[in-house]
Amino acid sequence: MKNHTGYNFLSDKDLIEHLSEGDERAFTEIYTRYKTILFLHARRMLNEDEQARDVVQEIFTTLWIKKKELQVSTSLKSYLFSSVKHKILNLLLHQKHVVKHMQLMLTVYDLGTASTDILIQEKELSQRIESEIKALPARMQEVFVLSRKEELSNREIAQRMSISEETVKKQIGYALKILRLKIKLILFLLALFSLVQK
Repeated sequence: MKNHTGYNFLSDKDLIEHLSEGDERAFTEIYTRYKTILFLHARRMLNEDEQARDVVQEIFTTLWIKKKELQVSTSLKSYLFSSVKHKILNLLLHQKHVVKHMQLMLTVYDLGTASTDILIQEKELSQRIESEIKALPARMQEVFVLSRKEELSNREIAQRMSISEETVKKQIGYALKILRLKIKLILFLLALFSLVQK
């Protein structure tokens, strides 16, 4: 039988107070109390388990790092849900920015109005993306290539590779996550290079 003085019986307000003093048990109780519902909330917004877990992990990591300056004007639950929402919106905005940048480069190229610099950047970006695809783990790379280059469905890939459709879906998700991060870095470096050249 649990002791009624245990942290699981403390209110959220009390837990915040303990947390601000660096109490690890208070942090553990907050994590235990809210990790599942925050994950489900993040997964509904992202429709992707791995990213949802990453977002929740980052929220709790930030909560611990900034515990001494934490200011919760609403309830702890509202604060955490709001943190997840803002984190995901920022994530989606960054992803849209990357996609928009790539689409702009490709659109200019297709219209035949690209300058030499843009053509060089587009070619370099394509080469680097190809390089990053080849750097993926063997099975992940095979699944990704069959999906994106040969345009096979998840079911067709599963049948060809003798794996489940769920495994195919996860491998594609992991590959996209890795490539998104790499492409963001590449685009940043290309933009930086362009500024230096001006």
